[in-house]
Formats: sequence, structure tokens, C-alpha cells
Amino acid sequence: MRMAENWQTLANAIQATGTGEHLDRMIDLICSLVPYDLITVTRYSATEKPEFVKHRRFSEEMVAKYLRDYYVYDPFYAHWRKQRRAGVLPLRKLASPEMKRGQYIAEFLAQSRICDELGVLMQDAGDRCLGIFLDRSEKPFRDSEVQALEQRFPVFASLHARDVLSRSPPLDSGGGKAEGASPQSEPQIPETLWPELSGREKQVVKMILAGHPTATVAKRLGITVGTAKNHRRRIYEKLDITTERELFLQFFHSRSG
Repeated sequence: MRMAENWQTLANAIQATGTGEHLDRMIDLICSLVPYDLITVTRYSATEKPEFVKHRRFSEEMVAKYLRDYYVYDPFYAHWRKQRRAGVLPLRKLASPEMKRGQYIAEFLAQSRICDELGVLMQDAGDRCLGIFLDRSEKPFRDSEVQALEQRFPVFASLHARDVLSRSPPLDSGGGKAEGASPQSEPQIPETLWPELSGREKQVVKMILAGHPTATVAKRLGITVGTAKNHRRRIYEKLDITTERELFLQFFHSRSG
């Protein structure tokens, strides 16, 4: 029963891409894998103050304190400004002995009744990232829970990249990239997955999973849009699927096996 619920949660997240439900369904997908007590969602920029986007079971008073006093001490914010690296990031990887005694952990998290935090950072538009943070009040996150999210991170990143593309202006007439159209790096496809596909077809699949529309696939491969569509059609025929949603489901299943 739990497996069926997980598949439905993934399907809901895929269907919500490009809609106002995207973020909530992404939270549902991530939280279906790892137990949590609180959820906070923050958008970071390399050049601007963080934006507190959404939360579940968190205090509005602590939201105000974070934006007023504590964001400058946020180690996840510092990580993004310095490294611009997306991925699954446990607080313990950032927490030096000094930081454990500092304002973010000893004051902000303590006042929020949070004992451990785990961030899922996904590339957003421009120089920004969207961070979905799972928080716990008593038990720290286990290594196995971090690994479960790391294994599935390419799916989270690809879904969010598709949503970013849906919110971005189209490519200009000169062929340049519109601001914010920054899909994630192409995910790695296991060698044993989809052996029936040719090398070129696997290139196309990687770009689809990374959130690139057909026009961008064609441009990157130096082929016509019609040829890119034919590649997609043959891929679907070989995999016995009819929708992009089913492609994501097969890829997700390979990551969770």
C-alpha cells in the first residue's frame, strides 16, 4: 500500500509541474520518503536577501525573526552564495564547532525547537535556488534517510527545472537563453536501464529528464524540431509508453530499486 501511495505522490508532482500546485506537490513527494516534524521553504539568491516562501507547522513569529535577524547566519544561505551547488545537504555537513555555538543553531534553531535540519536545494531561476528543508524536533536524520533523498534527487531537480522553464520567457529571436531558463545537469541513466535505446535516444532522454523542451533538445543536438519529435516518438514506442509522465516514473523506479 505504501508503494502505491509513493507512486501516486510522484504522479501528482509530475502533473503539477508548471501549475500553482507545483511546490506543494514537490513537498509532498520529498516528505513521502523521509519523516519530518516541520517543513520550511526558502528561496536563496547569490546577491539578494533570502525569501521565505512557505512552511508547514512552523511559527510565523520565527519566520519574522529569521528574515529580520538570523538569515545572515544561515549556513545553507552561505553555502549557496559561495558554492552555488544544488543537492541534498544535511546541516551536519555545514556545522563546525563554532557554528554549533553560534546564532543560527544555538539560538534560531533552538528557539524553533529544531534539533536537526536537512535541505534539498534545487536550481531556480537566475542565480537563485529553492530550498525545501525538513526539520526534526528530537531525532537527527539518519545517513540512510539522507541517501534515500540523494538517490532520488535527479527526479526532484528535473521536475523543478521543468517548472522553472514553464515560468520563464521563451528564447529570444537571436537564440539566447532567457533569464532563469537553467535546467539541471542531465541525470545519469544506469547502464542497465533502457538497453533498447540507441546512444542518441539516451541523449534525448537525458535532456527530457533534465527539463528541456523539444525545441531546446533540437538546438543542442543540431537537428530539426521534427527530428527531435521523431526521436521522442521512437523512444516512447521502444519503452511501450505514451507520456512523459511514464518516462519519469520508469526513471524514478530505477533510482529506488
